[in-house]
Amino acid sequence: MAMLMGVPEPRYPRSTRRANPKWSISMPTLPQMTGSLHIHNFYIGKLKAKQEQLFDSDPDLATLLDNVTAILSEHAEALADDIADMEADDN
Repeated sequence: MAMLMGVPEPRYPRSTRRANPKWSISMPTLPQMTGSLHIHNFYIGKLKAKQEQLFDSDPDLATLLDNVTAILSEHAEALADDIADMEADDN
């Protein structure tokens, strides 16, 4: 029996280890991607506002928030591009 960090791996019958097709990974739908984009934009706005608040009192934290905002912005841009591609494919 394999052990991970001193804890034995539980034994399951092989039949229960199969992937459940009900929970398989699939491409997100257009509404899901649009919702994700709105959530990204919401948090980008929140982070920018907090960064401006902290700029004078805690510049290190403000810089960290700026970095997180930049990463979220890049992801939001990629999502927007994917959404545009999906919309173009639908037409």
